[in-house]
Amino acid sequence: MPIETSDSNEEVGRIWFFGTGRWECIGQIGRDCIRRDQIEWYKRASKHIPLDNKFRENGIAFMHTPLQEHLYMVNSVPVHGQRRDYTECQAMNTGFFAEILQQKTIQWVSVGLDHSTDYWGTYGGVGLSYGRKTGFGSYGPKF
Repeated sequence: MPIETSDSNEEVGRIWFFGTGRWECIGQIGRDCIRRDQIEWYKRASKHIPLDNKFRENGIAFMHTPLQEHLYMVNSVPVHGQRRDYTECQAMNTGFFAEILQQKTIQWVSVGLDHSTDYWGTYGGVGLSYGRKTGFGSYGPKF
């Protein structure tokens, strides 16, 4: 989804949404993952963004289930925020993060799964955040 300025309709960024809602990942028990067809769609859509577009990298991706790179980051580099519960992630690494690095159209990936945790940091030059609960009636302690 493009983000445009109100005065010139210039595209200055994009919001990407990826579904990760099942309870298995390509036959593997555990949290759902970004699948090959989603990665191919992302590659095709990224190729439509000109390489010389100064806003090419201004993409933010949202999904429910964290990438395995979220887990690598929180276990290996300093992060900001709080890790209150065990960090869950996708059951399999399908290469989506590597594709983000190659396409250079996403600079931030935001996820939410654990309703008591909220941290962010940088891993491989990409911002990764794990969002706290929102909404009415979600589980976990009240903050």
